[in-house]
Amino acid sequence: MLVDGGMCHWHLRRDGQLTIREIIVLLECRRQGVGTAMLVRLMETPGASSLFAKCPAELKANSWYARMGFVCEGTETTRNGRELNLWRLRL
Repeated sequence: MLVDGGMCHWHLRRDGQLTIREIIVLLECRRQGVGTAMLVRLMETPGASSLFAKCPAELKANSWYARMGFVCEGTETTRNGRELNLWRLRL
């Protein structure tokens, strides 16, 4: 999905989980609601029963997921030792 000021790469699985692979918002557009607008469009995807995302634990984006209503289901560690938070929003 491309929008003015951002983009989102996602995938809808057969079981209804919509996985956010990447969500990018230009720095100058962050206070304009671009990320939230993309999230609303994802929530309206036919067949989606939940949204799922992984986010490195040290990034500020984790607070955005929490503000948007996502629940942290846990963490996982990558092969190189980076901690990822696992976020889910049930629809």
